[in-house]
Amino acid sequence: MKLFKLKLFYLFHLLPLLTLFPLLFVACAPVYKANIDYAMSEGILWPGQPEKPRIKYLWSLYSLAPRMSFVDFLAGGGDPTDPKASRALVMPYSVYFEGERLYVADSGAMRATVINIKTMEVLQLGISGKGELGFPVGIVADKAGNIYVSDSDLNKIFVYDKDGKFTGNLSEVKFVRPAGLAYDKDKDLIYVVDALDHKVYGISPANGSVRLIIGKRGDGDGEFNYPTHITVDKDGRIWVTDTLNFRIQGFDRQGKFSSKFGSAGDSYDKFALPKGVAADSEGNIYVVDSSKDTVKIFNGDGRLLLPFGEEGGDRGMFWLPAGIFIDKDDKIYIADTYNRRVQVFQFLGGK
Repeated sequence: MKLFKLKLFYLFHLLPLLTLFPLLFVACAPVYKANIDYAMSEGILWPGQPEKPRIKYLWSLYSLAPRMSFVDFLAGGGDPTDPKASRALVMPYSVYFEGERLYVADSGAMRATVINIKTMEVLQLGISGKGELGFPVGIVADKAGNIYVSDSDLNKIFVYDKDGKFTGNLSEVKFVRPAGLAYDKDKDLIYVVDALDHKVYGISPANGSVRLIIGKRGDGDGEFNYPTHITVDKDGRIWVTDTLNFRIQGFDRQGKFSSKFGSAGDSYDKFALPKGVAADSEGNIYVVDSSKDTVKIFNGDGRLLLPFGEEGGDRGMFWLPAGIFIDKDDKIYIADTYNRRVQVFQFLGGK
């Protein structure tokens, strides 16, 4: 009889508390924030002594929050095996920075991530709903804070407001495989590289109209063979990674071809698989040579100035990096794709 009463006690008093247990964790769940790794931030420089350093390693970002525990899962934290729920970068492919916000297109997590580097608060885009992403590969933001993400599986440019709300698609253009994005602040123009259509589009974010088209398939001046990435320098010149022509091509603001440099090869002044491209305040052009796990710096005439980085997982090393962006303070943001991180460096000046 006592045993029967004890079972009734557990049934009517403890069981309801156990069902509420996860809810208690939900109510008390912390707000997770990203973490920056500043270790070794003073000791990694290129070139090495006795030469004057030009590039300095600053920090890396891997984690968007602590790893999900079983208790987190019970508290409604989502499926820890779902890449969209990952609390770390999975396969960052492109980066952009403006103001205090770091933007990352994370192809492996099928989402875009925005991190405020002052507060370390994390905003995730494209997780679900009408704006759900499939394979994001490019990301930029305009001067109003609207965020543009190219999706190479869904063949669209998704647009979100500064708070991460999906607002529609950039244009009615039938992209074949949209890839790299760039934003020209002076012209208020979004540049879209279509890798499989071998073109670059300049599109107005205000109404989605196409204001510029550059290129067709080929290996002549102004022609492309699977272009992937793009940037706009301080003078408004457009630089495009013409990936399978193994070169970088430059255009003026009207889309007229102006210059080119690079060819296929194993030496530092040649390319194995060029991807991300960016420009610093002195007009130097940085190219991510993904297969060589190296970033190569050229002057505006295409002369090699300095390579930095090598294969590996330590700070300052790379594993199949892809995207690159340089901000107004000459900080260099690199999507170190297969090391699952963003690494940040400082250009120290060439003079």
